[in-house]
This record gives sequence, C-alpha cells and structure tokens, in this order.
Amino acid sequence: MAKNAPPKEPESESDGLLVFSDKDKARARQWFKKAKDLRERRDYDYAIESYIQGLDFWTEAVEEGHMPLWSLAIQRQQAGGKKPGTMERLKNTMTGKDVKKGLLNAEHLLAKDPTNAGYLDGMLKNANRANLPETLKWIAPKAFNSIRKEKKPNQSRFKAFRQILVEAAERADERGDPQFVAWCYEQAVNAIEFLIARNPTDMSLRDDQRDLSGKLTIARGKYGDADSFRESLQDADKQKLLHDSERAKQGEQTLEALIAAERKEYEASPNVPGKINAYVDVLLKPERGKEELLAIEVLTKAYEELTNYSFKQRADDIRLKQLHRQTRRWKEKTEKSGSDEDKQQFRLAQMEERQTELDIFRERVKKYPTDLRLKFRLGTALFRSKQYDEAIPLLQEATADPRSRIRSQLMIGRAFFENEAFAQAAEVLSETLENYEMSGDDISKEMMYWVGRAYEAGGDVEQAKATYGKLLRQDYNYANGDARKRHENLKQKE
Repeated sequence: MAKNAPPKEPESESDGLLVFSDKDKARARQWFKKAKDLRERRDYDYAIESYIQGLDFWTEAVEEGHMPLWSLAIQRQQAGGKKPGTMERLKNTMTGKDVKKGLLNAEHLLAKDPTNAGYLDGMLKNANRANLPETLKWIAPKAFNSIRKEKKPNQSRFKAFRQILVEAAERADERGDPQFVAWCYEQAVNAIEFLIARNPTDMSLRDDQRDLSGKLTIARGKYGDADSFRESLQDADKQKLLHDSERAKQGEQTLEALIAAERKEYEASPNVPGKINAYVDVLLKPERGKEELLAIEVLTKAYEELTNYSFKQRADDIRLKQLHRQTRRWKEKTEKSGSDEDKQQFRLAQMEERQTELDIFRERVKKYPTDLRLKFRLGTALFRSKQYDEAIPLLQEATADPRSRIRSQLMIGRAFFENEAFAQAAEVLSETLENYEMSGDDISKEMMYWVGRAYEAGGDVEQAKATYGKLLRQDYNYANGDARKRHENLKQKE
C-alpha cells in the first residue's frame, strides 16, 4: 500500500510534572508582593490580576499564590465586589487545549465569585488536566464542600468529582507517587460515602464504594503500614527533608541525607511496604541510572519475598521509563547527526522499548483481565508496534471506559485504515467525530484529517475534498500543510 505520508503515532502519556525554575518563582513572588500591596490599598481587582500573573509563572504556588488569592476573594465578596460580567466570562474561557490558561481563567473568575460551582469545577478539572497535584489537593476539598452544600445532591457533579480524582490517582500511580494516590482515593471514597448516606438503597453506589475502597487499601499498602494515611504524614523531620528534596535543583547533600535516612529505615524493616516504597521514592528523585537500578533491585526483591504484584509493576514502570529516556536520547542524537549508525541505534532502542512495553502490559492484562485502562494501554502499545489486528479488539473493549473512549476510537479508525479497510475507517472516525464535543481542538482535527485520508484512499473524492476543506477552514497548515496539498491535488483531478 503506497502512502504519501507515514501515519503519525499517538503520543505517549507523559508521567512528568511541570517544573518551575528559580527564575520563574522569583518573578512570581514579585507579582505576589505587588498583589499583597494592592490588597492592603483595597484595590482588589488589580490585586487579583497580579496574583494571576504570578501564578502564570509558578502555577503550583499554593501557599504563596492560591491561598492568599482565595482569602482576597472572600474579602472582596464581603466588601460588595461585583461578580464577573458576560464579557469577562467570555474572555476567560475555562475550556480549550491550553489547560494552564483554562485553570488560571477559572481562578480569575472564581476570585470574583468564590461560591460559583462552575468556576470551582472548572478549576478542579483543569488542575487535573494540567497535572498539578498540589493545586488539585488545594482546590478539591473546596469543590467537594460546594457539592455537599447543594440542597439536592448533584449526581453529575459527584460523578465528575470522583472521576477526576481517580484519573489523578492513576496518573500518580504511573509516576510512582503512592502518597498522592492514596490521598486521591481517600477523597473519592469520602465523596461516595456522602452519597450513600443519602441513598442507602443505591446498589450501584455501593459497587463503586467497594471498588474505590479496594483501590484505597492497595494505595495505603504501597505507602506504608500506618494505622491511617493521615498518620503517615506526621513525621515532621522527615517531611522537612522531603520538602527540601522537592525544591528545584536541591543541594546534593540534602538528597544524599534523605536517601541515607530512608535506606536505614528500609534495612531495619525490609518487608514493610511503606519502608520499601519510601526508600524507592527517594532513590528515584535524582533520575540517575545507578539509583534507578538499585530501586528496581529493591522492588524485585520485595516482589519475590512478599508476592505483592504492585512491587513488580513499579519495577517494570521504572524499566520502561529508562528505555523511553534511552530512545529519546538516540532520537535527539539522530536528528542532530543524521548518521546511519545513529539511526540504526535509534531503531534498535525503539524496538526494545516497544517490545518491553508489550510484554509488560500483556502480563498486566492477563493478571487483571477486567481493567479497561490496562487494555487501552496494551492496545496503544500494539498500535504503535503496527500489530493492528490484535490492537483493534482490545481498543474496542477500552471504549467502554469514558476516559479513553475517544482515543481508542481514533486508533481503531487508524488501524482499519492501515489494514486498507478504508470504508470502515471512515465510518468509525466520522461517527466518533460527530459525537465528539470539543470541536476545533487537536483531537478533532486529527480525526477529521484521517476521515479525509480514509475517503481519499477509498476513492470517495467528493467526501475527501469536503472533509479536507472543513479542516483547512479550522487549520490551514494542518499536518505541515499535508491536508492542504491533498485537497489541492484532488481539486486538480476534477
């Protein structure tokens, strides 16, 4: 099958968090200081603008940015400050692909109307989408209080609240942050228990409660053996070291002291899950191969002795992260040198990463056959490896999970296209695009592009031209101009 352009691979999910440099934080603090001065002069609206400007530089500044802005919002409300008008609401949209901007726009509106449920939910949703755990931990309880205060429980808000926390927990689990995982599941359990108290006969809620409670128990087991999750946060000295270690470019001495402290506790209790995970946590902080290999060794030993599969999962995640880093390095080197030797090394690294990913997720799906999230990950890995016939049924199952439905359907359509089943590809992608709510974003454009490609490859010239034309009206240079070139070529054949 001849193709003018290779299919674009789906981007892998990022496990990283936003990093804010010392320079960014310094600039943010200048704006926060200005905001504080303006607040003292009762220039509330300008103070809000200044806080938002500062948070644009340092979005995870909870104590220095979000908290004082919230306090300012309450003070402004008590002083009779006006709520945002129609034009201000239109200007500060909370949707769109720039999730950090959506977050700050929501916070801007919330600062002028701190009891508005929509602004609270908008900020919560965007904090999750932007992968900002500290901000999420700060805003989630406020959103939950808002939901609880409603006279009649709003089922859709409760469901969205729980879903956001579950997504955040799963992402944190992938990056190896059991403390945050446990916190998220605890909040989700609290929310569903609140609903059950008001709907004790709703069995579906009780099913959700059992599922979330089970995940919370597993998460707490990963984090430690304290009587409760909260008790594990009371070691003040260790928390200070942890806080110091999180600071950007922290001193090597502090990090080494933290590793030594955790190693000592681990060696004293090598079979306690909390000690194992805490030791692994600090070993991973430097992001160096030597410490990562030691972390894998510790986790493998724990898995063999305790037969707790979560340790093997974490060890495999570290291996996969190492291979991804290796592939990225060879890709960057190849792009700079262009040498055949580097290209070969890049291909070998990519093959090793993909095969390892397939092996890992095949094993996980076998162990947890009802987990749709794992089936989505395996289906994605199979798609990247061009094993389309095996990928399609897994991705079809994964569409039952709302979190991955759209991406699954996109890859199903793409897989049909690669198998030259162009009519099926066009049908799947067209139907998905028709039901997709976020018109004009990157995913909708990608779907529209491949609908056009499917119509074109299947010989339906009129439908292909119409689809490409609609895409060009949204993004004239989509796919580096490939959509435009295809549209022009089809017009020339008239």
